[in-house]
Amino acid sequence: MKTLMLLFAVMGMAKYCSKTKEYSMPVQKTHKEKLTAALQPELRSSDSLQKAIAEKFIQSIAAEYSTYHPDSAAMEELKTRWNDSLSVKVIGGNWCSDTRRELPRLCRVLDGLNADASGFGYYKVSKEKKALQQDFASEHSVSRVPTVFIYKKEKLIGQIVETPGKSWERDLLELVR
Repeated sequence: MKTLMLLFAVMGMAKYCSKTKEYSMPVQKTHKEKLTAALQPELRSSDSLQKAIAEKFIQSIAAEYSTYHPDSAAMEELKTRWNDSLSVKVIGGNWCSDTRRELPRLCRVLDGLNADASGFGYYKVSKEKKALQQDFASEHSVSRVPTVFIYKKEKLIGQIVETPGKSWERDLLELVR
C-alpha cells in the first residue's frame, strides 16, 4: 500500500513539474501604463540609440503626466459625454518631441476620465513616417506626429494632429459633443 501511495505521489509530482507554466502580460489599467508598456521592446533593445530614445520618452511620461493639470470644468463636462463606445488610437514617434510631450498629457486626461484603457493604442512610425510594424500605423498615412484618431463605435469622429488647438480636454469635448 505504501509503495502504491508513493508511486501515485511520484506520478503526481512528475505531472505537476512537467506542466507548462503560462505567463501573460499584465493588463494595463491606465493609459499611462499602456503607453509605458508600448515602450518596453525598445527598452530591451540591443540598439543603444533606440533604447536611449525610449528611456527619454519614459522620463517625459513621468514629467508631463505629473505636471499637466486638465481644466476641471472641461473635465466634468467631458466625463458626462465620454463612454466605452469611444476609443483613441495614436500614431507617433518615440523620437518626436511633440509625441513625448503630448501623449502623456493626453493619457492624463483619459485617465482622469476613468476611460477604458483597452480602447487606447499607440502605434510607432519612423522619422520618415513609415510604420515600424504591420499595425494601425501601416493602414494610415500621416505627415505629422502625433496624430490622434478618436473613434466612436469604430467610426472615426475626429483627429488631433501634433498638438491640441485649445487643450486635450477641450478639443476632445468638441469632438464628442
